[in-house]
Amino acid sequence: MSSKFATLALAVLISAPFAAAPARAVEISPFFPLPNSFDVNGSAKDSLLAQQISWLEDGIAAIEKARAAATAQDKIAELDAQLAAATKERDILKGAAVGREGELAQKNLVVSNLNRWINALARKATEQLKIAILKDGAERDAAERRHIQLSQQADDLEKLKHDPSFEAWGR
Repeated sequence: MSSKFATLALAVLISAPFAAAPARAVEISPFFPLPNSFDVNGSAKDSLLAQQISWLEDGIAAIEKARAAATAQDKIAELDAQLAAATKERDILKGAAVGREGELAQKNLVVSNLNRWINALARKATEQLKIAILKDGAERDAAERRHIQLSQQADDLEKLKHDPSFEAWGR
């Protein structure tokens, strides 16, 4: 009997961090499009944090504009849910991190968004590669250049996650 209790207790302990994990707030969408550039000035941590806060603020403004124009109640409710989640994420990123846990929460959000951006860039690069394979002439050349550019952006973002200022964040 105690073996079953110990197994159950272990399962609860293991699942607790996953149950408390926040749902993904924002996805790449018309409200939160993939940024056009990924400029890093100074430390990677500060630059990525500032860029993601700006990205969230732009998306929140777009949702608020869409909400003002929406007439259907189900659409308004959907936009309200997206707005609340994005605002919560922005507030976590903008808030003065309270100790190690606050910094880890910020870092986890930044890494989550970075991974979304990297995956989106990789998908776009693959689309361009398909165009380059199927087309010829100037269209092929343009698709090849765009594939290289998108792949390089994804690689650069991946490298930023291993920058010393970024890796030391939250430790």
